[in-house]
Amino acid sequence: MRIFLLTLLTVCSISFNTVSAQRGNPAQASDSTSLQEQFELMLKVSYRYKQSKTVNEGFLNAFMANVGDSINIYTKEIGSLNSTITSQSDKIDQLTEEVKVRDGNISGLTDEKDNISLLGIPLSKATYATIMWSAIFGLLALLIFALLRMRLAISGSNEARDTSVQLSEDLDKAKKRRLEVEQNLRRELQDERNKRKG
Repeated sequence: MRIFLLTLLTVCSISFNTVSAQRGNPAQASDSTSLQEQFELMLKVSYRYKQSKTVNEGFLNAFMANVGDSINIYTKEIGSLNSTITSQSDKIDQLTEEVKVRDGNISGLTDEKDNISLLGIPLSKATYATIMWSAIFGLLALLIFALLRMRLAISGSNEARDTSVQLSEDLDKAKKRRLEVEQNLRRELQDERNKRKG
């Protein structure tokens, strides 16, 4: 029985070495397979001893080297991504500042657009419009008042002229009558003087 076991163990060992030689080291195929696939292949190639599996030390070392390489690659990738995140965060902060500056400029331009300076005093467009329309209506009211005053003055002037013409005519008539009366009185006086002399 010992011989049988020894023979069986030798045959298994030779067949394992043959299978291993045919398949190669599964951990060395890291470029084409993932770590999970390498691990499953390593378990598949390993042999059982009682209730556990025995893995070839070369396979295990190569697998651990591949795991270390993967960790290094991922660490570098994480570092690269962190630097990218940092640069993008800085860029976002810079763009945020630019947006704030532009918002301030837009706000200033909007205020300038919505405000008008009158005699150096900044006024909103509504206030400016109210002041201007008030000034226009005030000037219009002054114009109407001046026109009415002028019309009254013209009508008063026309009345005064008419009155003046009437008075001139009356004065002329009065002068003619007085002249006639004076002439009549002179004639009568002359007639009386002529009667007394004569």
